[in-house]
Amino acid sequence: MPITFAQIQSLSSRINDEYAAAFHAPGFNDVLSRYNILDNGLRTAHFFAQMLEETGGFKIQTESLWYSPSRLMAVWPRRFPTLEIAEQYAHNEEKLGNYVYGGRLGNVNPGDGFRYRGRGLLQITGRNAYAKYGNQLGIDLEGNPDLAFHRDHCLAIAAAEWAASGHHGRSCNELADADDLVDVTYAINGGQTGTDDRRHWLRKTKALWASPAMAAASEMLSSRASANLDVAHVSEELPAVAPAAAPGAGAPSGFGLRAAATALAEWRKFGEQTYDIAGHATRVGHKEGEDPYYRYVGEYWKYGVNNDTLTGRDHSVPWSAAFISWVMRSAGAGDRFHYSPQHSVYIFRAIKDLLLGKPQAGYYCYQLREWKPQVGDLVCWARREGIDYEHQNGGDYPGHCDVIVEVGANEVQVVGGNVGDSVTKRPLGLNDGGFLRAVNQGGENLFGIMRCRL
Repeated sequence: MPITFAQIQSLSSRINDEYAAAFHAPGFNDVLSRYNILDNGLRTAHFFAQMLEETGGFKIQTESLWYSPSRLMAVWPRRFPTLEIAEQYAHNEEKLGNYVYGGRLGNVNPGDGFRYRGRGLLQITGRNAYAKYGNQLGIDLEGNPDLAFHRDHCLAIAAAEWAASGHHGRSCNELADADDLVDVTYAINGGQTGTDDRRHWLRKTKALWASPAMAAASEMLSSRASANLDVAHVSEELPAVAPAAAPGAGAPSGFGLRAAATALAEWRKFGEQTYDIAGHATRVGHKEGEDPYYRYVGEYWKYGVNNDTLTGRDHSVPWSAAFISWVMRSAGAGDRFHYSPQHSVYIFRAIKDLLLGKPQAGYYCYQLREWKPQVGDLVCWARREGIDYEHQNGGDYPGHCDVIVEVGANEVQVVGGNVGDSVTKRPLGLNDGGFLRAVNQGGENLFGIMRCRL
């Protein structure tokens, strides 16, 4: 069952040049056959699904270690339990790589952690892996790690790693034969990072290679429009039928009403601080540093994002995303919201969930012109120049979100945390069509709306 480049393009049209050349190479199928990956459709589908996830759709060559402090705390909570520790490694890829990978995976020399960070189609990581597959394939990977993503070597390295890896005594090929995504992911990733995305990719690859009855339908994928997102890790193509951005807002859901009621209750608890449409205070409420209000902030951290190291007295740490996460948990979002101490994480995920058409996603993020606001929706702001709906920097940027608590004829009312050091309600204007107006307020750019689907 030879693989064609057209099939691979139907999975991801914007393929990195090195990977594209590798997939075009005359011996491409021979490499896969050598490691028995083409023996059946399930093996092929699982192998490609793992590569697609590890490379963000065949785009990533080298692992990015460019993280903000809050993102570090979210990704590695044990290594970065406090903002003070995270700030020492934020936006410093070399220092971070040596910290998180140094002293393990065969990284014994100073600088090895960063030097042997993830590369290639399956993102081999650690000096041991570079030495192992370099020796096996006759490539000087230890001396020149960038060869891991070179067109002449990247596929052979990925196939060799696939063949050598396994979990619970079964090889990747055997796990794929059993259609065991969880254990295949353990074998390749060492954990369950990105399992939902791997499942998405697996559905696409199985449609091509593991389900002949669906093969004809899968051919349509190659003509789909691609999403215009500037993402470092997980750029995806638009689904064949994107979820409709219904122009008319219906009645708010039960969850949406609960989320709004929860946010309003906190607003009243904090003394009903209120801004006008220009962003000026018309009523001043209680502030985060007052007793007992700092304790409420501590609860947002603890219950919202499972961080019990921040008590509310840490006034230098923004808590608005913890507030939103707390509201979502309190209203009963369960596992259908991407809880995070950083707004941009769940905004970016909601954009991605929309593009992938994930049915279990609690929120889809739309451009302002695509969705009329409803109670329980979230409005999305960026606090950095150059960030908008189509340019998300991989979901790592300073941002903000508020909960829509009331929808009127000309404006909506929103409630957000850490606005003016309190829980604040403020209005946002609607245009003649009933959509939110794009606005810049206090250096924040309103660019998106997260539609509540719960």
